[in-house]
Amino acid sequence: MADRKPLVVLGALVVAAMLLYLLGVLGPGGGSGGSWPDWASPDRAAGDPLTAADLDGGPGCDVEGTTIAFTGTCAVAVREVTGGFGWERATRRAILTTGSQPVGLTVTLAGRTLSHELDPGEDVRLTYTREGGTFVLQCGSATGCAVVLRKDT
Repeated sequence: MADRKPLVVLGALVVAAMLLYLLGVLGPGGGSGGSWPDWASPDRAAGDPLTAADLDGGPGCDVEGTTIAFTGTCAVAVREVTGGFGWERATRRAILTTGSQPVGLTVTLAGRTLSHELDPGEDVRLTYTREGGTFVLQCGSATGCAVVLRKDT
């Protein structure tokens, strides 16, 4: 009589593979439109906050806390996320709110450039992926402009 141990092991592996597949499809974040669940941090689903620590302000940019003050043009680089695994989510989000002066905003992300003129007190959502990107602020006032980064909920 032949040894059935290899067949039993093969059967167990097939059952385990089917269970993993079903958990991936039916579990949280599964399916064709889903993404890898982040079991350690439920807040990461919407994105981590984009903070001043993620920014490199160029000449003419004064980044203090959550406020960016500038006169003329201010180019801000959003740092690339380093470390971790490539499939982990690394989205960072913030709401940019203008001060009492209108501000021009040009955002470059993933090779696309979008521009918008923001009125005083207007909000705009910023979302950056693992690769980072840039945004450029333009102030037409001689007294200078300011914007505030707030947490996007």
